[in-house]
Amino acid sequence: MSALFARNFEKNLKMLLFLLDFVAVHPDARDSLRKVKWYYTHEHSLYKLLLRLSRELNHNAKKALMEFILNAWFLNKKIREQFREEEGFNPPQLLVISPTERCNLRCEGCWAGMYPREKDMNCVLLERIIAEAQREMGISFFVISGGEPFVREDLLDLYEKFDRTFFMIYTNGTLIDDDTVHRLAQLGNVAPMLSLDGFETETDARRGRDVYRKVVRTMEMLRDAGILFGFSTTADRLNVDIISSRDFIGHMLDKGCFWGWYFHYIPIGRDPDPERMLLPHQRNELRQRICEARRTLPILLVDFWNDGPQVGGCIAGGRYYLHVNCSGDVEPCVFCHFAVENVKSRSLREALRHPFLAEMRKNIPYDGNTLRPCMLIDRPWIFRDYYRRYRPYPTHPGAESLVGGLTKELDKYAQGVAQILDRVWENGDYEKIVHVPEEEM
Repeated sequence: MSALFARNFEKNLKMLLFLLDFVAVHPDARDSLRKVKWYYTHEHSLYKLLLRLSRELNHNAKKALMEFILNAWFLNKKIREQFREEEGFNPPQLLVISPTERCNLRCEGCWAGMYPREKDMNCVLLERIIAEAQREMGISFFVISGGEPFVREDLLDLYEKFDRTFFMIYTNGTLIDDDTVHRLAQLGNVAPMLSLDGFETETDARRGRDVYRKVVRTMEMLRDAGILFGFSTTADRLNVDIISSRDFIGHMLDKGCFWGWYFHYIPIGRDPDPERMLLPHQRNELRQRICEARRTLPILLVDFWNDGPQVGGCIAGGRYYLHVNCSGDVEPCVFCHFAVENVKSRSLREALRHPFLAEMRKNIPYDGNTLRPCMLIDRPWIFRDYYRRYRPYPTHPGAESLVGGLTKELDKYAQGVAQILDRVWENGDYEKIVHVPEEEM
């Protein structure tokens, strides 16, 4: 079925939705299907995104995307339900893995800049992690981070080996050449996310001279090859107005991006600086701009913090995802550089059972305001309590500053955010990633 609709997705979309009605048995799958039907009948911006996907992606990318949807919504449900019955909690939806910390750039304020770079994760361990997550948890979506993933050419062979798995790759975009683009076009199951910090001035100031030009050229190559890709950006006090502007998002559309991920600067990694964090009013304004843009533009925009209501709060601790770093440490979140288990000596299933992670999952969403989902910057006293009780080890030098030297600044930030976002929450002035009226579903 995936190959059939990959060949003529737009023409057969209505038939596809009809056929999926017979396959979608699980309540979650039926809810997702109802939403897609609503986008279709109301010609929502996400429907326009679907049309873009059908027109602009090459055959391999459309086929891989359809297989991922079928796996995630339908085919892996039994595996996930069996895990829940055996363990008493849901398995993660996705897994983030950093198979290398090597990088050809040295970006200012890099969140991963303090991890050891000496050794890559070996392929045997990497394949074991992916196979275990697929087999025991029904995970079909993996995010590959770093470091710079494209310093490892062997990862392309990994993506080919796991051809029924979908990989999102966070990359600085400077190492993707013509040969790599050709290989990605053949694979179809790999979606690069290229990092920018704004336009040329902002990006080159943080990443180095000519980086912006190289990344934009890479986007054009990916676009022309029909590859699914997007952009990622980190909002800080200086660039937030630029990266959330219609000009910037429109520019990303012109270059062929299908989605964009917005992260907020957190004082971790290389040279952590609380003064770079968004001011509370900037965070709320970013939320409003992103909500408006995705109502009208055919691109999927996700704000990792402000979209907490979409997923019921924090997704860390294995509730929705985990991060396995290059050394094999199982971290609750890519921004929480602490661990109690390592996949070299424990399975993922065993790591998820540890009280350090189980307690996180149990307590979410805290007081209910999921616009303040984060235990590191929105409610830092919560993570400090976990740290005191379970004594996780820092996974690189300096990580413990979140529970040490930066506590005063983080508490001050959290109080400022609460003053604004508690009022927003009480007034109901917030929106999920895509709002679908209940009465029309």
